[in-house]
Amino acid sequence: MRSVKRNIIANYLGSGWVALMGLAFIPFYIQLLGAEAYGIVGVFISLQAMFAVLDLGLSQTLNREMARLSVDRNNTALMADTARTMEVIYWGIALVLAASIILLSRSIALDWLNPEELSRDVLIEALYVIAVVIGVRWPVALYMGGLNGLQRQVSVNALFAFFATLQGAGALTVLLLVEPTLRAFLSWQALVALVQVLAFRTVFWRHFASGVHGSFRRDALKRIWRFAAGVGGISVLATILTQLDKVILSKLLTLSQFGYYVFAATVAGVLYRLIGPVFTAYYPRLTELVSVGSQAETKRTYHQGSQLMAAVLLPLAFTLVFFSREILQLWTGNPEIVAHTYVVVSILVIGNTLNGLMHMPYALQLANGWTRLAFYSNLVAVIVLVPTIIYATSLWGPVGAASVWVLLNGGYLLISVQFMHSRLLITEKWKWYIHDLGIPLITVLTVTGVGRVVISGSLEGYQAIASLLMVLILATAATISCSGSIRSDVIKLVK
Repeated sequence: MRSVKRNIIANYLGSGWVALMGLAFIPFYIQLLGAEAYGIVGVFISLQAMFAVLDLGLSQTLNREMARLSVDRNNTALMADTARTMEVIYWGIALVLAASIILLSRSIALDWLNPEELSRDVLIEALYVIAVVIGVRWPVALYMGGLNGLQRQVSVNALFAFFATLQGAGALTVLLLVEPTLRAFLSWQALVALVQVLAFRTVFWRHFASGVHGSFRRDALKRIWRFAAGVGGISVLATILTQLDKVILSKLLTLSQFGYYVFAATVAGVLYRLIGPVFTAYYPRLTELVSVGSQAETKRTYHQGSQLMAAVLLPLAFTLVFFSREILQLWTGNPEIVAHTYVVVSILVIGNTLNGLMHMPYALQLANGWTRLAFYSNLVAVIVLVPTIIYATSLWGPVGAASVWVLLNGGYLLISVQFMHSRLLITEKWKWYIHDLGIPLITVLTVTGVGRVVISGSLEGYQAIASLLMVLILATAATISCSGSIRSDVIKLVK
């Protein structure tokens, strides 16, 4: 557990810094590039997320294999062969991916997007550069998965924080000192992506296979293909569910309107900076425990991780939900951006929160090599909710699409967990619902709801910051105090 705690701290430091770099410069980008040009950045983000299905479950599989095989030091050669096999496949996918986006660029620019000021030629050129950035950056996910499985999460976060700073601050510097154009912004992203992937590759291989090169082996594929296929199927369906709103809105809205929605989704997405570190730290640990058959320790670790997820996620999430207008105004200082986004931010935050609470049950499923439940849950959700997303978006626009995201994740929480605990940790279902989820949720809603009633007037400047911080601190303290599995650890950490 010492490595888990160390990794959680490293993950939060790295993730917090990456979130800061990702959010701090957005208002400046919109101001310098314009909302329409930033809409193209939103297209870049959406394309990158949609093509994540081509990961084929390999990054998660490498994570699991590194964690499982590293238990025995005699497995170094097998680990190297497994990593090399996946690396060859992953780089091949990267080339296909970049070529595909280049081929689709003209069609996207001419037939899909709705620019009002940008020319079609500028859009096509931007999409060409986006193809290069996505293709070059693509293998980073594989190396991150391998390093996470090896419990080298301190190194992952150090690298990720460095390159997030380089991407964000460097892009702003280029826009200010070179030229405030979409071409300059994307060219900088391409340069940083190239350096980033080379750095991650070097660190990954040096961490566990010094002097061992590994080779491409078909038997390695035979050993992992079932798990990889299951995770790949889950990723395909999850990508459809999470990106369909953006695909639909990019067609139905103008680029400037779509840019505002992307901004709202980016703000709500900051919650994944809280979710990811806990999942990333506990998933390899659960895999190790399942591999050695330690049932009692698996239960303890599962509940501890679930309560920690609730404690770090719920206070910030519902502070954002109840005070989205004030927080956005403090951050951007732009009433127009706030007016276009604060409602959508609140709704998307609720959906992302529900999604985050499902990550520990999902980690337990992956640790046991069980992918069918998540796959079929997503399949049913696609069949039922895709028409609902289209219908809601056509009627209510961004608010409708965001609301469907809430319904989707509420269904996971109420239904999928029931099925999971009928097979895994059968006696632990109600403990998860009551102690890991229910009590922390009621506590946070009470504290933040009362805070919203008390702080009902208009707040500005330091008074607003102090009031919001007070609500967040009280909600966090109340949540930790009612979470028995983590209370003593948090007190020790604070001391």
